[in-house]
Formats: sequence, structure tokens, C-alpha cells
Amino acid sequence: MGVREWLKEREEERKKRANGGNDGLPEGVTRYVRLGSELADGKVFALLAGPDDWYFYHVHEDGDFATRTTFVKKHTCLHSPKDVGADPAEFAKRNPSVCLSCWANAKRKLYFMVPVYDFEYRTWRILDLKEFHAMNLIDDYDKLEKAAKKFAKDYTLVGDVVLIQKTSDGKSYSLTSAEIDETKLEEARKLVGTDEIKYAELANFRDEEDIRKILEEADDSKVDKSVLGVAEPDDVDPKF
Repeated sequence: MGVREWLKEREEERKKRANGGNDGLPEGVTRYVRLGSELADGKVFALLAGPDDWYFYHVHEDGDFATRTTFVKKHTCLHSPKDVGADPAEFAKRNPSVCLSCWANAKRKLYFMVPVYDFEYRTWRILDLKEFHAMNLIDDYDKLEKAAKKFAKDYTLVGDVVLIQKTSDGKSYSLTSAEIDETKLEEARKLVGTDEIKYAELANFRDEEDIRKILEEADDSKVDKSVLGVAEPDDVDPKF
């Protein structure tokens, strides 16, 4: 690769980062599906991966939903995999030697990124789901696939069209079969197994300095701030 091509690639990467990974999408539309608004009445997608190939990661966050109070600002746990295919057991427990928030005993939760093809915008997007919601979709996924395999042994929902919407009680999400024009589905299937999706970038791993600031601003009763230590002021003369 020549210098010109190298510099061009670097500039393209900078633009992507500046756009939050939303490059190629209309203004106001993000790679992350807005679960509350976009799924309220249901939306049709093509699944680009099965549950075993969904990217999982952990976040540190704490708050009170009823009062909209934030105790610990949401941020990705540094003890999380950087791509799909990791062993869940390796990341199940906190690792204080890797993540300052683990050391501070901040509440830790499991999330999943589900890659889908959005027919409206003709590109891939991500459903970023808490563990509970992911479990519900997996249950629906397994039921649909099991029923279909009775008639077609090799059938898979990966690359097929589904309707994802809020459950009737509004507390979670459901996955049901759907239909769409076959030519549109063929376009979606081209993205199954794509390497365009950079999960580590989407997860937004912060550096320790950023995490330290988040912990400093967190509710004192929700994290152990003793792990942050006490910094010496820069302008203090060590002789005094």
C-alpha cells in the first residue's frame, strides 16, 4: 500500500469515528436501533447471526429507573471480549486487575449486540440488549427454528426475515416470523458473516482516565472510591 492510499484510509477511519459509526445512515439514525421508539409497533429485520454468534459484553451502570436517577454512568467493563466467539466463562466474573470499575465494585451487567439487516435503511444495524431481553429473543428464536426444522432439517433463522417488537406488557421484546420480497432478502443475506461490524468500536471501551472520572462522579454509596486513591496536587513543593 502506498502512502496516498494509507493516508486516505486513515482519513476515512477518522470520519467514521467522528460519525459514531453511523456512516452511510441518514442524519439522526444510528447504528443502534432505538428500541423504545423503533420497536414500539414492530419492525422487520433480517437476522445476520444466531445467538451463539451474538457479541456479548459487560457494562457498569447503576440507577433508579422510576426516578430517572443515575448513580453510576453507564460504561463498558474493560474485562469484556473484543469480538464474537469468546468464552463466556472467561469474562463472567469481575477482574479488578483489568478494570478499575470492577475493583471499585460498581454494579456489572451483561449485554448482547444482535446484528440485523434493516430493510428501511438497507444496511446493518445493532440491537443492544440487556440479558433479560436477549433471553426472551433467544427463546422465541429457538421455538421458531425448531418448528421450521420439522419441515426443513437444515433450516436456520440466520439470513431470514423476522418481526421484532415490544411484548404486549411493554416490558420486553418478542421475535416472530415475517415475510418480505425475496430480492430484498437476498440483499440482506450478503451481509451474513460480514466483517464490517467492529464490535470493539461499538462497545466504546474507555481508557482508565475516563473511567476514573466516572467513578469520581458516581454516588458514594454505590462504588468503593477508596480504590481511586488520593492524588497529590501538582503545585505542591515536595520539601514542605
